[in-house]
Amino acid sequence: MSTNEDNYITQKELEKAHQERRERQLEALRKEERAGIAVKLSSSEEVAQEALDLGFDAATARVLPMIPLIEVAWADGKISSGEVEKIMELAASRGIEDAAAIEFIELLLEKKPSSLFFERTSRVLAHLIDEDPDNPETRDVLEQAKAVAAAAGGFFGLTDPISGDEKAMLDELAEILS
Repeated sequence: MSTNEDNYITQKELEKAHQERRERQLEALRKEERAGIAVKLSSSEEVAQEALDLGFDAATARVLPMIPLIEVAWADGKISSGEVEKIMELAASRGIEDAAAIEFIELLLEKKPSSLFFERTSRVLAHLIDEDPDNPETRDVLEQAKAVAAAAGGFFGLTDPISGDEKAMLDELAEILS
């Protein structure tokens, strides 16, 4: 073999070794994030993997049970300042203080996520509830979603503060999460 061929083969072997090393590092990071999510949500590794697949990480995992609240707020196509305040108040009451988690909530309140994101998140939440119906992270989700819907307010207290779209979304969530 020529020197050029030897160099080429050596280079390819080095590239392959570097690629395998990067893949092992990424898998170790995914495993660490999955374990962190499982701890934060008091869930199984399988549910944590589903959350990871949706883009949650250990820093944002505790936001997952709040997604139905955000979905209800978006049900009528817009979010009122009262709904934003209620969601942020509920996040604080849940002890969500991590800057990444707060930033994630704010992002979800600024730009409506896709219906597929909401649907997949609801399925993960349903799995969490199935694993442990008394999990403090998921126990009051439906009641909190109702509180967010009511936070939009009615017309000077003369109309129902919960819109028809929000009622329909609450009914759908009740079915999914029960």
